Amino acid sequence: MKTIREIKVTNTMTGKKEVLKTLEPGRLKMYSCGPTVYGFIHIGNLRAALTSDLIFRYMKKAGFEVNFVRNYTDVDDKIIKRAQEEGTTSEAIAKKYTQEVEKDYALAGIQEPTHKTTVTGHIQEIITMIEKIIENGKAYNVGGEVYFSIENFPTYGKLSRKNLEDLVAGARVEVDKKKKNPMDFSLWKPAKPGEPSWDSPWGKGRPGWHIECSAMSNKWLGDEMDIHHGGEDLVFPHHENEIAQSEAASGHSPFVRYWMHNAFLNINHEKMSKSLGNFTTARDFLAKYGADIARFLLLSSHYRSIIDYNDDSVEQALTGLQRINEAKKKALELTHLKTTFPDMRAESLWGEFVAECEKTKKEIDDQFANDLNTAGVLGALFTLIREFNRVLAEPRAQGTPTAVLGAQALIQVLEQEVGAVMGIGLSDPDKVLALIQKLRTEKLQEKTGTSVDEAKILDLIAQRLEARKNKDFAKADAVRKELDDMGIAIKDGPQGTVWTVKK
Repeated sequence: MKTIREIKVTNTMTGKKEVLKTLEPGRLKMYSCGPTVYGFIHIGNLRAALTSDLIFRYMKKAGFEVNFVRNYTDVDDKIIKRAQEEGTTSEAIAKKYTQEVEKDYALAGIQEPTHKTTVTGHIQEIITMIEKIIENGKAYNVGGEVYFSIENFPTYGKLSRKNLEDLVAGARVEVDKKKKNPMDFSLWKPAKPGEPSWDSPWGKGRPGWHIECSAMSNKWLGDEMDIHHGGEDLVFPHHENEIAQSEAASGHSPFVRYWMHNAFLNINHEKMSKSLGNFTTARDFLAKYGADIARFLLLSSHYRSIIDYNDDSVEQALTGLQRINEAKKKALELTHLKTTFPDMRAESLWGEFVAECEKTKKEIDDQFANDLNTAGVLGALFTLIREFNRVLAEPRAQGTPTAVLGAQALIQVLEQEVGAVMGIGLSDPDKVLALIQKLRTEKLQEKTGTSVDEAKILDLIAQRLEARKNKDFAKADAVRKELDDMGIAIKDGPQGTVWTVKK
């Protein structure tokens, strides 16, 4: 069996960074809470999905055999409400939006989990688990509704660090005389006219929200798992209730060894909300930016840090991806260049760069192993790209044979070390750079209210090149200034002059 390096993750349960020790050597059991399928997912949901994808990808790369379960909540109050609004069934709404979420995940390059589960596909497992909880004295039935008894689970609140007495005192819940405690929550709800329902020992009804994940994870992962992931908004009450249900049913504690939660995504420093009108769907976001930019923007910050989605963060993503794809483009061109003759200095510099690539591989893996520090990973990559550009600028650096090895080494670091885990840097660089230029052009047009005349830009670039050829540097400088005033930046290179919209 492959020896797996030491990996540290931040455990929400303890609030500390801990060394990952799985239940079984070389195997990792992981669960991530997926969306409730009553509409298109938003970019906050997409961040959560990309975070679980990041964990999944890295753990596989590290050498684990990963059993990864991701669920869809396909029966819920929101789904029932949407069905009533659209004059259809909740089953039709759930099926429709499950397919739409699948499309978004595919567009974002999210890998398929080991198992995709639904609530409606696990009704019997849910009923069986509720029966166990009742048998163990942790739940009670009142008129066909089954409640979890908070007072009979003394450690309730251990994940969210909430005190039961404070919870009861500050509970914002409807007064329900059927409950023994205001904080008791429903495991099984009685059927209502027009709502989906199933037969159970307590009469027709449907599951409460929280029990579904406990039952589905138990079915595919057993009584205990290694990692449970979700957005930080799920810590309480959802994940707190999952712990109570799962441990009350099985008697095993802890139900989860490591709880991992990603932070919120804000829009222009405000929490994303439909009521504020700042709600952005993943579909619109991906249609505009594509997978590379979306993944860079949502994964370049540490998963536990809040991301603010605004013009500045988009520009930072564009700039970062531009650096990566410009370097990849140069490297690919180098691998196809015919070498002329060896230059001793250039050969030596490329040899040192290849060695630097090996060191960077280790640094990148160290950063991933340090609680998936993607910001540290990108920092190491950009340092390597800066060194690549420095060597490339040396006299005769492009024509010497070892340049090919240096280019191949950079591409390997980008694709096999960074891209394999973060899912960036794998696309055709020309296509990514063209999209970045298009987005900046649109932004310039939006800002100035005028269209960018590409034909005029190309004509000015030709005029400048002609002026330089004739050693009329004053005219060349004047043309460059005219382009600059238009918001256009130009860069001269071996393949000619490239223009981009200024940041």
